[in-house]
Amino acid sequence: MEILGYSRFQQHQVIYNWKIDEIILFIELTKNDQETVTLKSSNFTTNGKTKNSWYLYLRLLEEKEWISIYLGRNNGKDKVRTKFSLFILDSKNERKFLKTAYKISDFNAGQGYPKFLEIKQLLDNKDDFLPKNNLTVCIELTVYDDYESFTTEMPLEIPQRQITDDFKELYDSKINSDVILVVGNEKFEAHKIILSARSPVFLAMFTHEMKEKRDSEVDIPDIDPGTFNKMLEFIYTDKINDLDTDAADLLKAADKYQLLKLKSLCEKSLSKSASIDSAIKLMILADMHNANQLFEHVLELIIKNIEDVIKTPEYKELEASEPSLFSKLFKKLVTSIKLNASKDEK
Repeated sequence: MEILGYSRFQQHQVIYNWKIDEIILFIELTKNDQETVTLKSSNFTTNGKTKNSWYLYLRLLEEKEWISIYLGRNNGKDKVRTKFSLFILDSKNERKFLKTAYKISDFNAGQGYPKFLEIKQLLDNKDDFLPKNNLTVCIELTVYDDYESFTTEMPLEIPQRQITDDFKELYDSKINSDVILVVGNEKFEAHKIILSARSPVFLAMFTHEMKEKRDSEVDIPDIDPGTFNKMLEFIYTDKINDLDTDAADLLKAADKYQLLKLKSLCEKSLSKSASIDSAIKLMILADMHNANQLFEHVLELIIKNIEDVIKTPEYKELEASEPSLFSKLFKKLVTSIKLNASKDEK
């Protein structure tokens, strides 16, 4: 008999963003204080087994001319193993002043950096580091559970092959394919049952009394063959390669064939790459294909950078060619102005 013992642990991770408004005013108001000034964030958790509750806190005057940042824990009774990275987000949403530490501690006294940000450097570069007078302090925190040990009488062998591997092999080999999809000047062999299981649109084609149900060859209009090939591989494997390159075209295809997961992946990819120059174009695309997550993300980007966006040719074209969409943007802008005015009054 062969006995195998092994130990393993689980890890739980969270990324927490703490946005501090009017940070320059806060620094100015506290610079003449004689004692350390502390500002504490809201609580957050990694949702691990111990249900730890964490928070960040910022200190001024602990170290002259520096902002101190620490990670704290609520009601910590035992030590925990952690890895944490502290950083700020600049005007391009990029990580700056990244500092990483590995700690085993109860964190009741806090762990962090007395000299995290030099105030002079921060204020000298406020357009980059303090967009709209806001400081965004972030932490990527990983908490490691204790090791758990197990014994088994024989090694546990877990097959690495997955069902999507079998479907990919089926797609590549074309075995028992029963439909040819004609896209432009290219033809793709496929299986009606798999297409129907994955897409409500293909299901309707192959089950209702439609021409596609009777024929073994189906024309697919309005899609580039390269885009369709990527979409077809996703249908078989639930994976997509090099998504960022063709995210816009794949979003259109995913919407047309009601592939909700692929559509969501495309929205996420396009949201990450959204910029002032592309914002109007992406908003039109999102509105046309009911991509609500992308639409809301781009709308917020436009509102935050409206002075730059209105200078783009796309914005002028939007006013003339998309009045309903322009109306949505205008209403959102008015709402944002009212909210900011309400904050100022308080």
